[in-house]
Amino acid sequence: MASITINTNLASLTAQQNLSSATKGMNTAMERLTTGYRINSGKDDAAGSSVSTLMEAQISGYDVAESNATMGLSLLDTAEGVLDIVGDYLQRIRDLTEQAANGTYGTSSMNAIKTEVQQRMEEINRLCTVIDFNGIKLLDGTSIAATSKNGVNLQVSNNSGKNNIINLKYTLFEAATLTALLISNNSHSSSKGADTGNQEWFRRLDKTKNDTSALEARILGTQTEHEGREYDYKTKGYTPIKDIEYDWKDVNDPSKNMSCITAICDAVYTDDATAREFLAFIDDAIENVSNRTSLIGAYMNRVESAVDAISVQKENIVSANSSIKDADVATESSNYIKYQILQQSSATLLSTANQTPSIALNLI
Repeated sequence: MASITINTNLASLTAQQNLSSATKGMNTAMERLTTGYRINSGKDDAAGSSVSTLMEAQISGYDVAESNATMGLSLLDTAEGVLDIVGDYLQRIRDLTEQAANGTYGTSSMNAIKTEVQQRMEEINRLCTVIDFNGIKLLDGTSIAATSKNGVNLQVSNNSGKNNIINLKYTLFEAATLTALLISNNSHSSSKGADTGNQEWFRRLDKTKNDTSALEARILGTQTEHEGREYDYKTKGYTPIKDIEYDWKDVNDPSKNMSCITAICDAVYTDDATAREFLAFIDDAIENVSNRTSLIGAYMNRVESAVDAISVQKENIVSANSSIKDADVATESSNYIKYQILQQSSATLLSTANQTPSIALNLI
């Protein structure tokens, strides 16, 4: 038989404890419902909180990797757009050169062809000089990617190491100016043509002469009673063979500057023979641009695949993190109602328990 006491009210203590427990459970359910998370602090689930934190770091890293890959696509798209224009210009220059290779054009007609060719060449140089992406010069050959021959690395994953980057080959960022396309990177610039008549080739001067930007353009030919002859760009005529240097970036004496393009046009659009031989140079330049465009397309496909892979990996980790950290709304709603009912019943019974000691007064 239970005792009736005044100093110790066990029923009240039990009701208080249950009221506190119900209130705590209701507050926890309310917190989870309002935040949407099952784990809101380390005390909710220490191990789960640690795993979730690492997963969230990975998710954030994948977001950055996806942004990196997208930036790489934009860079490639920018370069491809300019190369498409350069390719169109080179095709037009080839058409004009093939037209000039026909012996039916007089001096005035050849000059008209030369004028258009020169303007298109100038525009190619201008485009390749000004185009950049976030401060990286894409087609003038001055970027670190081109000069170091390391290319551009796209970080497309969370971790370090070669397997987490896509390297865009440095050849994409080499100069696409006329000097580069017709001289530096042109297979015909290092050897004479097969034509036994007027022959011409272009090559850079020896770097040991400290004239890395200079151009030597010579047209050689044979005549029945004479030895070689050379086209002089200054006098616009043939003279005995000698080397003529064109330093188109002579900072010491700008008055001596002669545009590389002017030198080429004056040399080529002289007669049909020189124009005919120049077609091989233009074909090499077009092939250079075409190869770059194809390589850009291949890289774009690869980077897009990397973006797709990043999306799949991120989706899987987000799903795993959700199962660990997110709250089950249905469960928490049920818990909230349960603890609310328990709180109300505990409060009612606590009031009753607190009234119990007063019964002792009836016994006095």
